[in-house]
Amino acid sequence: MNTSITLRGLLLATLCLLGLAPRAHAQSDQINLDAGLPTRLEDAYPTAYGNREFQLPVRYQRSRQGDNLVQYTPTLEFGPFRNTQLAVAVPIYSGNGDRSGSGNVQVSGLYNFNTEGKYLPAVALAGALTLPTGLRSEGTDYNGRFILTKSLFHSLNRLHLNVAYFHNSQPGVQAESGQLKEERPDRFALLVGYSTRIAPQSSLVVDFVREQRRFRGEMGSSLEAGIRRQMNPRMVLSLGAAAGLGTDADRFTATLGFQHAF
Repeated sequence: MNTSITLRGLLLATLCLLGLAPRAHAQSDQINLDAGLPTRLEDAYPTAYGNREFQLPVRYQRSRQGDNLVQYTPTLEFGPFRNTQLAVAVPIYSGNGDRSGSGNVQVSGLYNFNTEGKYLPAVALAGALTLPTGLRSEGTDYNGRFILTKSLFHSLNRLHLNVAYFHNSQPGVQAESGQLKEERPDRFALLVGYSTRIAPQSSLVVDFVREQRRFRGEMGSSLEAGIRRQMNPRMVLSLGAAAGLGTDADRFTATLGFQHAF
């Protein structure tokens, strides 16, 4: 694959999609949840129609083997149509952990089917394509997510359910501690969480994650929590942490996130 042609084409597509989004009053919202800001939990509501936002989550991960990995994910997110959210991201890794995939281009979207009713939750589907433009990457991977969000008592208290699916089109084998580990071609994750406003400009997010890990035979569970703080109408900062449960989960992760609408 010619990486320079892919990146130029992706940049052109991004600019065209940004041009489709109508001009609107830019605003970030501390209540709406994007995956990675500050936990992996996502809600069923897209960014506002016409909104354009730059995001930069920075995630530190310490594995059970003691490896350290930092992931920087600059992201452009926008709402070109009602009930629709599109985004382009390029994660970049540093540290002594496995940096495979650093520099891959990710194109994602979310569509909200309905706002919640008295009994029915809000429902959304999200998906992403990962193009092999980065380090030691082969094949185009994809993932999908089924999302439910339901208010509890009032709209500032929300329950969330995410069912995520990941497909690795070119599973490989990796040597670790003298053993060969085979990657899964397909894996699933379940996320259950709760978010609430704890102050006029701050929200709390907590969730539990149960997932099939990257390598066959490995399962992981994590408890995650984070705070989102509205700094001004256009800017939201977030801070989160997660503790792994069991022998296969990452030992610890911490996330610092920045969002700015323009």
